[in-house]
Amino acid sequence: MNEQSIRALFRNAREVVAVLAADGRVLQISEAAAEVLGHRPAALTGAPLDRHIHPDDLAEAHRRLQARIAAPAGSSGTAVFRFRHADGGWRWLEATTRNHLADPAIGGLALNIRDVSDRMAMSERLRASEARYQTLAESAPVGILQTDPAGRVLFANAHVGAITGLPLDRLLGDGWLDAVHPDHRARVEEDWRRDLPGGAGAPPLLLNVPIADDRDVAGGDRPVLCRRVRLEDGSGFIATITDMSEYARTARALLLSEARNNAILDTVADAILTVDDRGVLLGFNRAAEAMFGVAAAELLWRPLDRLIPLDRLRETGGVRLAFAPGQTTALIARDRAGEAERADGTRFPVELSVSASEVEGRRLYTAIVRDVTERRRAEAELLAAKEAAEAADRAKSVFVATMSHELRTPLNAVIGFAQLMEMRIGLPGEVDRLRACVGSIRHAGEQLLTIIDDILDMTRVEAGGLSLVERPVDLAELAAQTVAQLEFQAGRTPVTVELQADGDLPPLRGDERRLRQALCNLLSNAIKFSHPQGTVTLSLAQATDGWVELVVRDHGIGMRPEDVATALTPFVQIDQSINRRYEGIGLGLPLALRLVEAHGGTLALDSRPGQGCTATVRLPPWRVMTVEEMLAALG
Repeated sequence: MNEQSIRALFRNAREVVAVLAADGRVLQISEAAAEVLGHRPAALTGAPLDRHIHPDDLAEAHRRLQARIAAPAGSSGTAVFRFRHADGGWRWLEATTRNHLADPAIGGLALNIRDVSDRMAMSERLRASEARYQTLAESAPVGILQTDPAGRVLFANAHVGAITGLPLDRLLGDGWLDAVHPDHRARVEEDWRRDLPGGAGAPPLLLNVPIADDRDVAGGDRPVLCRRVRLEDGSGFIATITDMSEYARTARALLLSEARNNAILDTVADAILTVDDRGVLLGFNRAAEAMFGVAAAELLWRPLDRLIPLDRLRETGGVRLAFAPGQTTALIARDRAGEAERADGTRFPVELSVSASEVEGRRLYTAIVRDVTERRRAEAELLAAKEAAEAADRAKSVFVATMSHELRTPLNAVIGFAQLMEMRIGLPGEVDRLRACVGSIRHAGEQLLTIIDDILDMTRVEAGGLSLVERPVDLAELAAQTVAQLEFQAGRTPVTVELQADGDLPPLRGDERRLRQALCNLLSNAIKFSHPQGTVTLSLAQATDGWVELVVRDHGIGMRPEDVATALTPFVQIDQSINRRYEGIGLGLPLALRLVEAHGGTLALDSRPGQGCTATVRLPPWRVMTVEEMLAALG
């Protein structure tokens, strides 16, 4: 071979062609090295080839190189080793080395190198597959049969003998059918041989094979499941035989357990929900259906995106609870407050107790949900009753203190003036002084009697025992008498009381004493809270809607609009301190309101601090008497 032919060979060869020196350096290498080895020929020429050989293969490569150098000229040998590709990975290469050291045209060891990585990988997979098959056949927990195309058994693993109770030699051929219960043997054999002549695409055959088992403590058959598939090359079949006895017992026990659990879940009063860590609803009992107003079938196996927030069914803060070794269940929340939503959109308060469990690495959350609407309502009512009782207790204390003050004031006056009279009796020129003392005693007694009457009247009103003595009432005359009755109180302040009555005001049918009492309380209140030299106006007129209006207006201290309800509460005053400026037991306005309402009327207060107060009494039109009613009353 001349030099020109050698160059052509190095240029055109599809496999890597190289010449190595005796020391392992590359003297020449073909262009195919770039494709097979990933290195340009120039990068490999002049360098030792063993620098790219896998460390585990290096010693063997050196040994073979020395053996080839020592071998006769023209001898060759083949070896497989791993070579590092330029991309960093390892390639399996098959190298055939021929000794041409003595050939002056070559002067080295000629190498033919080809990539056999795919072949090595395939061989390795084949060896692994065969090993796996052998391992599976001998260690599989199921029986394995291999048959010829006619269905006769060629191979059976030990597990088939354990299931059937037959020795392995009796299982070969058609002997395995001896293990089938006589009542089912013909059917099983027929099913077994069905579709045997079919092609490779014949569907798998599933058989329920009852094995006659005298070892069964219950004396019954041992159910097994047989699955048969055709080998792709048509050389026969592979069949598996699975003992279903334990499965059948477990299935029956599971059905019984599920029935018992479902009975318990469906009888509890609280809703019980189970979701997985993805929020998919796995459990929803009947109480939950009733509570949320939706059937379980509409929600199960779907993400729970309504009814209750998912974060209420998981760990607080979203931090996943880590179970201790061996632990599978843990309580993560007890009596957790929350809000739920029914299917119709209504929301209601709930309390939840949530537990987390691990099932084969899957986190499940089970929540017991209790509707606490009624309990919250009862708690609110109880709290309101408690606050009302406390308020009543405070009101009682204030009332006792106020009554003590209000009753002691006139009593002290009575006692004081009586003592003064005792000291002055018999002294000359004391008649006028004694007369004044008697008047003061009378006034104090009347004041005390008014307080007691107001208390008794309020008690009657609250008890529903107030009865009206109705007769014709001249409102204008009643108003004039009331103003005259309060002249003494107005003179002490001093305050001017003005009466503005409509001359055409019709008579009313009502209880004159109670109407006078209500009007007196309103005027007395207006006088008490007016500034000195102030004016209180009482106006009477019939409104355009037929109602009769009595309006008491003052320009005194007034009160805030939010204090109006307090002013109309019995035994309560806006200023409840003992050292308050204005006397009274807090019955004037409340009693006036009750007396007006007893007549079917209304009482409204309009007031602002520093602008006085306007009290408006409205009596209904049916209280206005006609001429015929007046004549009948006079007759």
